[in-house]
Amino acid sequence: MHRRAAAVRRGIAVRPVRAAIILAGGRSSRMGADKLGLHIDGRSLLQRAVAAGLAWSEHIVVAGPQPPEWSHDPRVEFVPEDPPFGGPVAGIAAALAAAGDADEVFLLAGDLAAPAQVVSVLADAPMGSDGVILEDADGWAQYLAGRYCADSVRRALGELGDVRNVSVRRALGTLVVHRVAADRPITADLDTPNDAKIAGAVDIRDELPRIDLPGRLHE
Repeated sequence: MHRRAAAVRRGIAVRPVRAAIILAGGRSSRMGADKLGLHIDGRSLLQRAVAAGLAWSEHIVVAGPQPPEWSHDPRVEFVPEDPPFGGPVAGIAAALAAAGDADEVFLLAGDLAAPAQVVSVLADAPMGSDGVILEDADGWAQYLAGRYCADSVRRALGELGDVRNVSVRRALGTLVVHRVAADRPITADLDTPNDAKIAGAVDIRDELPRIDLPGRLHE
């Protein structure tokens, strides 16, 4: 870290340190079952979100419990919300602490139907002073489909004090972000059984396959 700071002072171009944060807590009460265990095209929603994050960063922090069938990957760590079930902002805070000295963070909801497309659209999109996010077809900001300056998120969370049960809009809504309009299939998330049906998600957790992530480092 000291060498990095010295390089910046000397005007040497330094690649930003990145971390992708996957929000995977919550009770899935509207779905009636753990929605991140639902599968689309042979992979769970959580596997799909992590794989999407790995296309952008080699450091993934999942805010939520590690599934018992999860294949170990040293690039992926799981951290609990603090307090448990304290809401997505509590998850962001816990994951951001685990992200260390990251300069940029990608925030991804774990229940996105198309996380790879989200990352593809935003990976090289121009940022506002604090970040860049998707905007859905109805004009709503999608804060959990966004790439941010990590210090901006740290500052926003610090201004809150208590992060428990705080809405994402309240936490991040003051940030100056560039919005990228996206069609509904890209911004869709899975909250209800009908959402799952539309996305073609199925529940096969009784016979979960063991699937390695792309580019997984072999032990």
